[in-house]
Amino acid sequence: MALVSIAGCDEHSDHPGQTSAPAASQTSAGPAASASGQTSAGPAASASGQTSAGPAASASSQTSAPAASVGHCPEGMAWIAGGPFHMGSDSPEAAPEDRPRFETEVAGFCMDITEVTVDAYAACVKSGKCEAGENDRRFCNVRYPDRGDHPINCVTWYQSKAYCEAQGKRLPLESEWEFAARGGSEYRTYSWGNESPDGRTCWKHVGGSCKVRSYDPGAFGLYDMTGNVWEWVDDWFGELPWPPEHSQVKSYRGGSWSRRFEKWMSTRLRNRYGPKKWGSHLGFRCALTPKDVKCPFGRTEDQSRCQFGVKSMGCPAQESWNGVRCAREGEPECPEGRVKKPGHGCSFKEPVGGPAPEVESTPVTRSRSPEFDADCQQNKPGRPHSYRYVGGTHAKRNHVSAQAGCSNRDVGVGWNSTCCP
Repeated sequence: MALVSIAGCDEHSDHPGQTSAPAASQTSAGPAASASGQTSAGPAASASGQTSAGPAASASSQTSAPAASVGHCPEGMAWIAGGPFHMGSDSPEAAPEDRPRFETEVAGFCMDITEVTVDAYAACVKSGKCEAGENDRRFCNVRYPDRGDHPINCVTWYQSKAYCEAQGKRLPLESEWEFAARGGSEYRTYSWGNESPDGRTCWKHVGGSCKVRSYDPGAFGLYDMTGNVWEWVDDWFGELPWPPEHSQVKSYRGGSWSRRFEKWMSTRLRNRYGPKKWGSHLGFRCALTPKDVKCPFGRTEDQSRCQFGVKSMGCPAQESWNGVRCAREGEPECPEGRVKKPGHGCSFKEPVGGPAPEVESTPVTRSRSPEFDADCQQNKPGRPHSYRYVGGTHAKRNHVSAQAGCSNRDVGVGWNSTCCP
């Protein structure tokens, strides 16, 4: 996805993936921010890329976890108490990747209060434990000497994972990230509450990211869980409720400085990207599971965190939840060709390559969408007319529309909404 800023686009840009965002829409205004206090005990008051050379993580780069215990986290991290939590949706209007609704239980964990900064990442690179990120695009923060307190961006999933491991930490699970961002059972639309993002986060921002802590913290005293940069999480992207063992894309969450439409800022929105890809829209933060935390579904084999699990899920008529899937009475625990795997439900017995890559199955066509002309005139000077491109791949639509002098105003699965001369 082209990075939609008020005054331009980064050449390496957001990729839409198969996002669950609704159709293109106009921006909406909102009130100014209200204050919210920081806390480490519970939610605060409501107030693209190129391929990297490869993974940087190795056994020698991993560090023992810093001291932590239930309710007590290392400096710079907040305690997230965990608890029962619903994810997904039963709405027939929800995207397939966001169905079904299910219940999990998130164990308590520690989470970085801010996104990892340029300075913090640079220190890891200097120590030899991390690989330098990219710097050849205008919004990559390492290009600017005065952005040490901005989030590190233009790093791959592998580089992000290596950094966290070098600190004795890890990337958060997607379920942990969403629990923290939504204030647990408060189910907030945004990390601060349900009010408009205007004045409350770094979005629609000319010139790239903002300093971390530029806005009041949201749930659990965490900064920028909504906005500033999207954040890599640990899971491979797949259909709910179980994350796949392997896939071609990793999940990331949270919205970024480049977004202009509120749908992209929702704490429920899922997105994905290849683990060797990077972009100026994308950064990360780390998590940590104290050793004395009680894990409702047990611990992983390496004991580094609690295992993901599913407590219950709504099933179709004549089926019931058997602990890993919906099945009829008398059916096996997993269907033929699959086997139960902790944290992954019924996995294929043989490794699979994940979802098929996007293919150019249809030609790219365009049609006028004058209902968005006013938005183009306001936000894309010199491109006053809106056109909708469909067909082909995301990359092909970008190429065809760019040849016509157009710039993306929004994107979705199978379409680009553009502003053109």
